[in-house]
Amino acid sequence: MIGLILSEAILFIAAGLIGFAIGWRARALASARRMADERRDVEYLRSALSEAQVRRARIS
Repeated sequence: MIGLILSEAILFIAAGLIGFAIGWRARALASARRMADERRDVEYLRSALSEAQVRRARIS
């Protein structure tokens, strides 16, 4: 009986660890994608600002 309870506890712990690992990996992938999107947006905004400054300097 104790062996059955112990094996059930071990399986429960293993399932929890596997779920945690899958969730952690999904979070890491989502975070990396979000960071790449933010980097791309910042680069786009920097280039747009540079172009606007050049156009403004040419007009002045």
